[in-house]
Amino acid sequence: MLAAANVVCRFVSALAPMLVFGASLMLATSGNAQVAQRLNARLRPLLRGLTTIALPAALQLLSLEAAFVTDSRAAMHDPATLRQVALFTDYGHAWMAQGIASLILCLALWLPGLRSPALLACLSACVLVGVGINGHATMDEGLLGLAHLANNVAHILCSAYWIGALLVVLPLLYSWRDEHRDASPIMMRFSTLGHFAVAGSLLTGVLDTWLILRGSGLSFHSRYQQWLAAKIAVVLAMTILALSNRYYWVPRLASEARALPALRRQVWYTVAAGSLAVLLVALFGTLSPG
Repeated sequence: MLAAANVVCRFVSALAPMLVFGASLMLATSGNAQVAQRLNARLRPLLRGLTTIALPAALQLLSLEAAFVTDSRAAMHDPATLRQVALFTDYGHAWMAQGIASLILCLALWLPGLRSPALLACLSACVLVGVGINGHATMDEGLLGLAHLANNVAHILCSAYWIGALLVVLPLLYSWRDEHRDASPIMMRFSTLGHFAVAGSLLTGVLDTWLILRGSGLSFHSRYQQWLAAKIAVVLAMTILALSNRYYWVPRLASEARALPALRRQVWYTVAAGSLAVLLVALFGTLSPG
């Protein structure tokens, strides 16, 4: 039961800020301040909801870690044990960074007034840094350890833009017939940045996999590697969807009536696949690589 709760909390506390980061960075780099402001206001209830569920999930992770470290459920509610884990372990330091950043992001979205997409992107990036400096990325020491952590953070940020920006693409596609003149330049800018995000996600993912598995080697009997293989398959499917969207359906938007509904459908598929990939990471991130 605790293991399942740990996976769920890891999933929610990572996916929510990833979506906020991707959507906010997409708006911040849209090149059209007026449309970005309108979409920012439109997406605000969704972003609020995401951060609201992410904060308690992130906070609960410390109690779960305390239970795993001590092999006792009672530790989840023991202030002394929680303090020890928070202040004197690498996990606790990363947890505090993630938790504080999650709280600030939540406040930024719930306080009166509309925060700028650039600010929300920065705050959610801080949350993702806390996510990225934990788990298997901490297995190395020295310069290699720092490089591993930096690569893991870069992987999360690239992946977050890839799937989170689609929260902005979807409303643009659903209002395409009425506002395509405003939406088209934003979509093209997303297409350009999306190439870098997809390439960055794939390259950092490959490097991260090598860094983690270089010592244990490949093993078809490893549950970690089985779930990792499933995640790789999902990411490959996402890549195929991204390529078909960009090079097949987008050029046909003006000439084929079926292109718009097909593009909408495939964007939903990509968001679902990206969420599944994050869930798989939350699952095998709790397992030993060997």
